[in-house]
Amino acid sequence: MLTFKTIQKMKNILKIQRFNVIARNEAIHNLLDCFTLRVCNDARYVIVALTLLWGVGGLYGCNWLDVIPDNLPTIDDAFSNKATAEKSLFSCYRYLPNPLRLLTYPTYLANRDEFEFGTQSRAFYEPAYSIAIGEQNTSEPIMNFWPGMYQAIRTCNIFLEGIHQPKDISEYERKRWIAEVKFLKAYYHFFLLQLYGPVPLIKENKPLSATPDEVRVFREPVDECIAYIVQLIDETLPDLPRTINSPTDENGRITQTIALAVKAKVLVWGASSLFNGNHSYQKWKDEKREGILLVSDTYSREKWEKAAEAIWEAIETCHREGHQLYRYNKASMPQTFNMNDSLTLTMNTRKAITDKWNLGIVWTSASLRGGWWANGVWDLNDMQRTLFPSIYQPDVDLAVSRGLASFNMAELFYTKNGIPIDEDNDWDYTGRYTLRTSTPEAGNGHYIALEQQTASLNFDREPRFYANLGFDRGYFELSSTTTNGGASFSTYLRLRKSEPGYSVAYNRTGYYVKKLIAFESKGDPYEGYDYRFPLLRLADLYLLYSEALNEVKEKPDDEVYKWIDEVRDVVGLEGVIKSWEKSKYPNRPKDKDEMRKIIQQERLIELAFEGQRFWDMRRWKLAESSRTYIPVGWNYNGETPEEYYTVIKVGEGVKFTEKDYLWPIRNSDLRINPNLVQSWGW
Repeated sequence: MLTFKTIQKMKNILKIQRFNVIARNEAIHNLLDCFTLRVCNDARYVIVALTLLWGVGGLYGCNWLDVIPDNLPTIDDAFSNKATAEKSLFSCYRYLPNPLRLLTYPTYLANRDEFEFGTQSRAFYEPAYSIAIGEQNTSEPIMNFWPGMYQAIRTCNIFLEGIHQPKDISEYERKRWIAEVKFLKAYYHFFLLQLYGPVPLIKENKPLSATPDEVRVFREPVDECIAYIVQLIDETLPDLPRTINSPTDENGRITQTIALAVKAKVLVWGASSLFNGNHSYQKWKDEKREGILLVSDTYSREKWEKAAEAIWEAIETCHREGHQLYRYNKASMPQTFNMNDSLTLTMNTRKAITDKWNLGIVWTSASLRGGWWANGVWDLNDMQRTLFPSIYQPDVDLAVSRGLASFNMAELFYTKNGIPIDEDNDWDYTGRYTLRTSTPEAGNGHYIALEQQTASLNFDREPRFYANLGFDRGYFELSSTTTNGGASFSTYLRLRKSEPGYSVAYNRTGYYVKKLIAFESKGDPYEGYDYRFPLLRLADLYLLYSEALNEVKEKPDDEVYKWIDEVRDVVGLEGVIKSWEKSKYPNRPKDKDEMRKIIQQERLIELAFEGQRFWDMRRWKLAESSRTYIPVGWNYNGETPEEYYTVIKVGEGVKFTEKDYLWPIRNSDLRINPNLVQSWGW
């Protein structure tokens, strides 16, 4: 017979197991939930669960139906002293979704209007491929973050319950650790909200004595979710350090600056079109709670006002702590490299991502003790290798060129005048696919190999075009692609049939993602470079502030222009008012609706390939127009310039319907908890 003491001990063991992150299998997670949350309030289900756990090897390699020894670790052991409590702290960090994995994080290869697949089979690209072609479903949702994030939240709650026990921790450390875990708990709720919209709020773990009805939680309205997440973050602010004193040891740990920046982004989500006055969700109600509306269909300007206040507070704090937009110091480059002004401007974009100690980055991935953050160097190396261009034959066996930039992105960036390519009076939009030869007089020799032919689309573009994209006859600047004398970057990409790039692995779109490849990375053979991948940059906040101010004001003014112009200035572009004087529509920046579109395009350009487009297009409720997208590219079978520079279809289109803005909950989870309402449209 299972005594109460035995059950309590088993419960504590299971909690400890969550800290050790051994039970990764989702089936085991469900069994743990069934037991510890008492979804099934029957001892028979407990016995079945324990039997199955033993059947897959057990969590400690023992027979779970035997009498549980007294010397097994319990929840109290996790907080017996400072050392064990610190391990529990870092266990809470381990659940952070890994933004370095192109195939299993939702914002990269599942987003085909920004990234595109290379030439390998579908099997390599699962599950990203399945998402990209519209195979999301309710029976076994792809990239299902629902159970993992709630596992993370429960782990945080366990920490918050137990951290008061250790006696050898200073009160400063205890308060700081509590604040960090409260932030993580808020962030895990926020991550769920971005994917699923209204979600259950797990404010504390249910006791073992909880009834089945008590553990069957409901999805809370989005406005309540936003309010709770913001409340949690506000509670952390007094006890978080303003900055990290030892970046080598603590880089990535939560600070006031990070917390305020994330709070700003949370409020922006609450103010954006998907959740602010979205009439599509008018019938999405929780009928079990008197038809409560899960997403408000009433637009509120006040939400943008609160967002603007939060963004400004975050920016002020960033400035106070020394953060600034990144500007590359070309004097730091070895003298063997000729860093002219044009290349320096492109480095302002590339190095803004890959410079390890970049003051433009507010929150970065780091090597905390365990989880993916400890393996971050390896994951980052894999990301760079997947996106690395086919330059050298020895790189073939290292699986380079499996991730590409979409053709759509090549057309997104501005002209050299800082305006869209279809608006510039000085740029031939209708002739953008015609051939053109690079000459010294044309002023493109720093970006395109001289006396070489490429598409007009690749000429006279803004510096971020050349910093983000590698293309046929364009230079791909790496520390291993210079001449012996170092006078110039000598290796340009050759992507036509029977040329070096093609013989290695042909490029279906004609464009590589240069931005995420560190200059210090090498080929022949491939060798990656360790940098701290940005989770949140100051430029992101600047553009959010312009966006929020534009929504709050009756019409754009100098304050709206100031912050977007700061971002543009870094890459040598004039402000929007001055730049649009050369546009077919010079008054666009003076109109609120048109200025909104300008800010949106600026965000898509400035934050390209950083995992932001996926989120932005959803919160703006623009993903439908973008994701009904037919992948195209240059004719990779073409041998002559004329044959190569023909636009062809390179893959099946992706149909994005309105229900795809939010991801579904697994059907089995709905059966376990009938109080949950399925996501809208599913």
